[in-house]
Formats: sequence, structure tokens, C-alpha cells
Amino acid sequence: MAKFDTQKVITPIMKFVNMRGIIALKDGMLAILPLTVVGSLFLILGQLPFEGLNKAIANVFGAGWTEPFMQVYAGTFAIMGLISCFAIGYAYAKNSGVEPLPAGVLSVSSFFILLKSSYIPAEGEEIADAMAKVWFGGQGIIGAILIGLAVGAIYTWFIQHHVVIKMPDQVPPAISKQFEAMTPAFVVFLLSMLVYIFAKATTGGTFIEMIYAIIQVPLQGLTGSLYGAIGIAFFISFLWWFGVHGQSVVNGIVTALLLSNLDANKALLAADKLSLDNGAHIVTQQFLDSFLILSGSGITFGLVVAMMFAAKSKQYKALGKVAAFPTLFNVNEPIVFGFPIVMNPVMFVPFILVPILAALIVYGSIAIGFMQPFSGVTLPWSTPAIISGFMVGGWQGVVVQLIVLAVSTVVYFPFFKIQDNIAYQNECASEKA
Repeated sequence: MAKFDTQKVITPIMKFVNMRGIIALKDGMLAILPLTVVGSLFLILGQLPFEGLNKAIANVFGAGWTEPFMQVYAGTFAIMGLISCFAIGYAYAKNSGVEPLPAGVLSVSSFFILLKSSYIPAEGEEIADAMAKVWFGGQGIIGAILIGLAVGAIYTWFIQHHVVIKMPDQVPPAISKQFEAMTPAFVVFLLSMLVYIFAKATTGGTFIEMIYAIIQVPLQGLTGSLYGAIGIAFFISFLWWFGVHGQSVVNGIVTALLLSNLDANKALLAADKLSLDNGAHIVTQQFLDSFLILSGSGITFGLVVAMMFAAKSKQYKALGKVAAFPTLFNVNEPIVFGFPIVMNPVMFVPFILVPILAALIVYGSIAIGFMQPFSGVTLPWSTPAIISGFMVGGWQGVVVQLIVLAVSTVVYFPFFKIQDNIAYQNECASEKA
């Protein structure tokens, strides 16, 4: 039987992972993490799910007591598209080794050029110098990503090829760099204007609206499907098995879509219509952060339990003790590299299978109505199990997490015993020698 050549698989994966655009996308999306996590907390405070408590607070502070909380939400989560546009353009230039600030600024400027500078309410006449804020958030995030990547690439090309206005050496660097940005700025603005004209002539709308209809809506539907959930679970573990940081890669690609799904759910929550019948999404960022990487990529909780309580080899007894604490916070690099799981054929099946089973369990729990679609709280991925389950899904979320952890234990155990016996026999042979 021919030996499987892992290099043929890992080489194209690494080329994709190390593309400037992919790195900029990952880095840029990290910039909106404080907005989404903290902003969602204020949304929950302004949308308490307890009618009696809402009435009691309203009796004390008035009917409009929720307005300040919603204002915070409007200035954080609701503008994640705009901020990601700046951050991605900035990250692209920074990772390319050129001055990054102008790239971020030009990206935001292009974003506004490609939006309508007027707004037509549901009833009434067009309002000049007004914009529909909905495009600043989840609905406009894919368009914002494309703009940030394009502007970052254009700006970087001009700077690296020295197609710029060069100032004398006596001019302070801070001023000189702004003059260098003028040539790429002219090109970016001209192209943005031409794209605006094209989108208006062909669709009657804007580029961002066009991207939303043609690309974002289908992608949201795909990622929000059962197949999308399984695909996310599979590729995180599959990439990790080759030594590539699967969570980072997959997050960089799907985070914008999962956050858009979450943003749509939040709108339904605000309208008191959060249900699958009203179009709520099942797969959101909480689906990934609080369930698919529970105890770490590959959901290796069961492997840690097996090492701590069933290991015969000294190697895995010691590793179980070391890995237990990080596992509580969904960090399992000690397992991935110390067990190891990377390139280990014995552990390939459970490492891939457990997250897929978790995706099926969580998806099914929401689909049958046991657990409500996610909205409200968005937590850091490192939030421990049980706590995260309760925060994002109530007691039902805790139950589902416990089921996933139990499945992890059952699936990993027989594969662990194979690996443990090999290690134990090697240790015995070493001691005899």
C-alpha cells in the first residue's frame, strides 16, 4: 500500500492560510471582538427576558429605561461592519510592512462612497445626507470585508512600488507619509465612484446592497445549515490534525457570517420574534465558541478524562494532570502537540468525529425546540463549559454541553486505550533495557 503523503495536503493548506488576504481577514475580525462581546451584554440588559422585572424597572425609571442600553448596542455591535472594514484594510497594510493607518482610513472612506447618501423611510420622502445604519452592521459586513481587502491591496501595491508623491527628506515623516497616501487615495476614490455608478446602473442600489443579496444571503444560509455546521466542525479538526491552527483559520473565514446570523437573531429578539418560524438562524458565533470547541478544538475533554483516570502509562498520567486546567478554558494545545494528536493516525477518527457529533447534537437541540436559537450574550471562546452553556442557552444549554462532553468521553476512550497500551509497552521495554 502506498504511503499517504501528508505534504501534498498540507502544502496547499499552508499557502492558503498564509495568503495576505486571509491573514488580514483573521486579524481584522479580531478587532471587533470587544464590540460584539461587550455590546451584546448591553443588548441583553436592555432586552431582559423577564416581563415582571421589566415592568418593575419601568415603574421606577420610566418606560424608556432601556434606551441608554440600546444606544450602547447601536454604537458597538451594530457598527461591526464599518469597524471591520477599517481593521481589515489596516491589517492588510500592516502585515505587508507599510504604514497601515492610511489604508484603514481609505477603506472607511470607500465604504461610505459605496453607500447611498440618502435614506427613504418606510413612509415618507427621501431624506438627504442620511444613511441606513443597517448597512454598518451585520448586513453590510461581507461588503465591508471585500472593501477592506481591496483597498488594503491597492494601497499596499502603490506604496511598495513607490508610485507615490515623494516629499524631500527635510519634511517630517508624519507629513511625508500622508502625501504618499494621496496617489493610492485618488485611485481608491476613483474606483469606488466607478463601482458605485456600476451598481446603481445595474441594480438600482449600491455595491454593498448588491453583495448582500448575491453573496452574503446565500453564504449565511449555507453556514447556518446543518451542512454548514458539520463543515465548520470538520475543518477545524481536520486542519489541526495537520498542525495548522484550524480554529484560527476557520474563524477568520466564517466569523463574519456567523456574526451576521447572530445580528439577525438579535433583531428578532428585539422584536420579540426570536424563533425558527420567524427565520432565526441556528448556527451563530455561540454555536462555534460555546459548543464546537468545548474543552478545545476536537472537544478533547474525553481524552483528558481518560488520561487522568484510566491511563496505565506514566506519560499520559502526567500529561492528563498538566492538561486538565487549560482544558477548563478550552485550551488544548498541550493535548494537540503533547499527546500528540497532530499527524497521529490513531487519533484522527475521534478528533474529527466528536465535533461533528457535537454539531449534530446542538443543531438538533435547537431544531426540535429544546433550546432557543442563540441571540443575546456573546462570550469569549475561552469561557468554561457549563458557565458558557448557561449564559448562551440557559439550563438547556448546560444539558446540551454535558451531553457533548459525555459523547466526547465515550468516543475517545477506546482510541485512547490503543495509544496508552502502546506507550505503556514502550515504557516497560525501556525499564527492562
